[in-house]
Amino acid sequence: MNHLSIRALEEFPLINPGDNLSSIILDSIEDNDITIDDGDVILLAQKIISKSENRFKNLSEINPSEKAIKLGNSLGRDPAFIQLILDESNEILSTEKNVIIVEHKLGYININAGIDRSNISKNKDLVLLLPEDPKKSANDIQTQINSKIGKDISVIITDSMTRPYRSGVTNFAIASSNIQSLIDLKGEEDIFGNTLHATEIAIADELAAAAGLLMGQGNDMKPVVIIKGFDRSNYSVNNAYDLMVNKDDDLYRF
Repeated sequence: MNHLSIRALEEFPLINPGDNLSSIILDSIEDNDITIDDGDVILLAQKIISKSENRFKNLSEINPSEKAIKLGNSLGRDPAFIQLILDESNEILSTEKNVIIVEHKLGYININAGIDRSNISKNKDLVLLLPEDPKKSANDIQTQINSKIGKDISVIITDSMTRPYRSGVTNFAIASSNIQSLIDLKGEEDIFGNTLHATEIAIADELAAAAGLLMGQGNDMKPVVIIKGFDRSNYSVNNAYDLMVNKDDDLYRF
């Protein structure tokens, strides 16, 4: 493998609750005059998954608890928004610098439990949650597309994240289907014949980050990217959702 082709679908339509994403993706692929081959990877922004699964919440309909009211007042934040963060989290890890960092109930470490206000309706009370089961979402879309076109494709669902000791956000894989999302090189040799003892490559995250260059973070409207040329077929398939480490093994939580 010495090159990849990365292409975003142009003029992808806005997604509404209940939309059949697989059919919309295939229609857009045809409109963009792209031929899908075995081994192609289809990367989807988390937001279109959440929209199709109707993960919208209206803050005006949320009844904040005493805990949410107290925390909201101390941080100068809407208690209803705080309540959603609490509902979507296993625990709040930090509120330093007025930033709410949590362990999401899905296991991710993120800000505001991944609850988002960008690229949705201008209704100030409307927010969007992460998919309830992104692993299932990825598997369902991959299976549906495979069955419709008869090609052995892979699917990665991406989101953006901050990183310890680094400015800015980058895309990563929150779930995947039918791809080698983590490649374990332990026991293999480097170019000088030295045995590798601790090298694991987060392939799905690297592909997600590459797709993020085209997806963008603002008004780009390119939530679906096709990557061609990826081939690590001699490694086992595993799901990006399972790459999360528990608290005891996490190098960044002391």
